[in-house]
Amino acid sequence: MDEQQSVQSAEAQTPSVPAAPPAEPDPYAFDARGVMVTNRTYPPKPYNPLNRPEIHFGKFTAALVIYLVCTAVLLFCFIRFSLPHPFLAWLGFSAVYGCIIGKKAVIWSVHVYQRLAPDHVRLRCVYTPSCSEYMIQSVQKYGLFRGVYGGIRRLLRCHPPNGGEDKP
Repeated sequence: MDEQQSVQSAEAQTPSVPAAPPAEPDPYAFDARGVMVTNRTYPPKPYNPLNRPEIHFGKFTAALVIYLVCTAVLLFCFIRFSLPHPFLAWLGFSAVYGCIIGKKAVIWSVHVYQRLAPDHVRLRCVYTPSCSEYMIQSVQKYGLFRGVYGGIRRLLRCHPPNGGEDKP
């Protein structure tokens, strides 16, 4: 009898923990055909806090101004000195400048997406790291063309039942 009384007194002394509020249904719990998913069998989404990086418009503007000034000087020289094919020279210059600055432009555009995209869009990713972080890491590791290709392939497979950790 003493044991029952001691258990009851111990239960009375412990503070009661308030119950967690009921979980709200996920408004985006639909499969590819638009049918509502009620019984999920795939692993839960990993915890992934949102990264909202700063967007540096000054660097983007400076790169754009440099491109426009160099293009103007190049075209002026070709027209002034009557050199043949100024359009091809501009096209070659644009291709070279695009390859040099393209990597930074892709990363900047992903940062703009990360900064401006709403939470419900960004939290739908089922991978760790998120698809936008994967794109940045892939471009930094493999370069512009192969990195963007890998990032797009990752975006195409970012849906249930896929998921988990995936490094570039």
